[in-house]
Amino acid sequence: MSMITLCDAAKNPIGVFDSGVGGLTVLEKLSKKFPREKFIYIADQGHCPYGTKTPDEIATRVEKITHYFLKRGVKAIVIACNTASVHIDAAKKITDVPIISVIQPTCATAVAITENKKVVVLATKSTANSGVYQNILKSAGIENIVLPCGEFVEFVETRELDDESGAKMVEERLAPIKSFNADVVVHGCTHFSLLQGFMQKTLGCGVKFVSCGEPTAEYLFNLLSEKGLLSDGDGGIEIYTTGDEIKARRSMKWFLTPHKEAEKIYIE
Repeated sequence: MSMITLCDAAKNPIGVFDSGVGGLTVLEKLSKKFPREKFIYIADQGHCPYGTKTPDEIATRVEKITHYFLKRGVKAIVIACNTASVHIDAAKKITDVPIISVIQPTCATAVAITENKKVVVLATKSTANSGVYQNILKSAGIENIVLPCGEFVEFVETRELDDESGAKMVEERLAPIKSFNADVVVHGCTHFSLLQGFMQKTLGCGVKFVSCGEPTAEYLFNLLSEKGLLSDGDGGIEIYTTGDEIKARRSMKWFLTPHKEAEKIYIE
């Protein structure tokens, strides 16, 4: 029986997943950082949104998608979803393949760039209730507010991103945090950075926004470098949805990075 060498493993793809299209904002940054890597992206739209599900339901999705990625022989898995990242242990318990959460790298960036030590995290209800962001930021001496904005997910999944009704929705939802005067706002859901233009108009140009993509890409680069798992091959992106593939393609049309058109798969 032939042994799989480290060199062989470096050629394996990287799995990336989210409840829907939000994780594509992370994949976009990953593909720029790793042009020679192959990526398999799963939009679990058949079970979206995660933010309204119970912890057990979310953990089950994480576990099942991890099993799928393992069958595909991935060398690493990026949980490009904050809500799912809370349940990273559901993936770690079944494999030694590196599993990357978007939460820790994103938090570290927010802590590094805030000047007045006040940070707002926009998140789903499930992520907010988990207390993960609150605990990390508090331990770093950062005063914080975690604001549930689950309605933003549905908007991104089902509406045109330039739909002006989004501006009103964002303005009304963010009104309670304006007096907090945070100088950093974290997109604690990967869907939310797609609405940053509306947020900027509401909060003003003095606020710095932190998305999950770049911090996670940098973290993954360091990890793969240390393990000697960087590929020197030809990159590429495969995209799959557990929902309706026609609707998926429509909701992903803003994602301009070259990729294979979304196909339907079943992960049950």
